[in-house]
Amino acid sequence: MTPAARHFWLPVADDSHGYGLTRHAFPGRRADAGSAEPAHCGEVFALATPSEMDWICAPTCRTCNETLKAGHPG
Repeated sequence: MTPAARHFWLPVADDSHGYGLTRHAFPGRRADAGSAEPAHCGEVFALATPSEMDWICAPTCRTCNETLKAGHPG
């Protein structure tokens, strides 16, 4: 995997689902991310440390998932 192809998933505050969080994909490495980053779906989200329940309950962003599956990261 090349450095440009790296990404990480993270549950972030997103009111588009009932749980209030959605799991989005972000380019790069989590360790290098700032306090807010653009996701592969084009939206910018504040990044925080999610709980274990957040990982379990937050649905995956379909747009991020489809973008990565199509091979167009970003």
